Amino acid sequence: MATFDWENPEIVERNREAPHCTLIPYPDEGRAAKCDREASPFFKSLNGRWKFKYSPNPNSRPVDFHRPDYDDSSWDEIDVPSNWEMKGYGRPIYTNVQYPFKPDPPKVPHDDNPVGSYRRKFEIPESWWGRQVFIHFDGVCSAFYLWVNGRMVGYSQGSMTPAEFNITRYLKKGENVLAVEVYRWCDGTYLEDQDFWFLSGIYRDVYLFCSPNVHMRDFFVRCDFDEGYRDATLLVTVKVHNYSPVEAGPHAVKLTLIDADGRPVELRSVSGGEIDHIPAYGEKIVEISAVVEKPEKWSAERPYLYTVVLSLSDGSGRVIEAESCRFGFRKVEVKGCKLFINGVPVLIRGVNRHEIHPDLGRAITEEVMLQDILLMKRFNINAVRTSHYPNHPRWYELCDEYGIYLIDEANVESHGVRNAVPDSDPRWLK
Repeated sequence: MATFDWENPEIVERNREAPHCTLIPYPDEGRAAKCDREASPFFKSLNGRWKFKYSPNPNSRPVDFHRPDYDDSSWDEIDVPSNWEMKGYGRPIYTNVQYPFKPDPPKVPHDDNPVGSYRRKFEIPESWWGRQVFIHFDGVCSAFYLWVNGRMVGYSQGSMTPAEFNITRYLKKGENVLAVEVYRWCDGTYLEDQDFWFLSGIYRDVYLFCSPNVHMRDFFVRCDFDEGYRDATLLVTVKVHNYSPVEAGPHAVKLTLIDADGRPVELRSVSGGEIDHIPAYGEKIVEISAVVEKPEKWSAERPYLYTVVLSLSDGSGRVIEAESCRFGFRKVEVKGCKLFINGVPVLIRGVNRHEIHPDLGRAITEEVMLQDILLMKRFNINAVRTSHYPNHPRWYELCDEYGIYLIDEANVESHGVRNAVPDSDPRWLK
């Protein structure tokens, strides 16, 4: 009997890109410094109205809907992002501890496992040709297959974390057809038993972005203070990937720090950033460090944010890509029974927060996020726990901007079958 990907704990993805920080490429440092992805010529949102077909189980789904010439004229349309239950398809289910179906891990119901089939057409800007093109899903519940122009691209599961695919080789000039097949339940559901409303579909942002063939695929920014919490060392790790079939020659990553007023900050003792070569289809990790004198410190009371800009140059010194993020200088320590931020003891006045809305379900907008942030600030709440899973990427940025300490919970909870999943079964390690 065939084993489906969505009932196999050893398969959590097919052809999915490795995870990375939230990033968008920009053509230069100036535009990267604004941290406005909508303004990047290398970003294209796919949010909006998609063609949609609801099927009550896998056997009744349209199996050939991914064909470019498939006739979807009789299909409904649905908003992306959204949960299909909030649009009248199927029903929301609330449970705590117990599962929404009879547990038999890793099996899930076949007679009652709704499938949502999505279709959308799009075109690639002329300036993107010759570059790497990726499609990024911020959140899909709970498992999905992806096709572009009738060709299978890949598979992903994990409802609360992003999935990204390189679709460069599947594209053509002119109109392209995107098809996504979403399953309500998969074996991963056994790890998502999180005392909440079970809702399905493409419920977070979907977008395209493109990069040069040598690309800063990931970066991590952190800092450390001296003993007096006066000066800080800024530490940046960058993963630079070569998507080309030939070796890439010398490249360099440059670090720039900009204060909240838009002024460049002087960096002392800068080291690192040089790359001698990158193998074909290979990756190099670059470490950069710099000393910052008396930086403004971040705290919930005064959430001062700098902008970190990273630019990648080729051997001729030409900038081929820039990326950026907001960053607050802080050092978190536990001494004895106390929590310290930048050497100052902090009293946590926190709340748990689910990503849920009575009308939108789990498809939370920035406006709703901001309402929650302002409500917490008015009541002197200074910390939030993402009960019980990673949230939309914008939530973390808003907490940084408005001054909220954040406890980020992993997307793992199986208390309904805690003696069976994951137990000591190595199949669940992925």
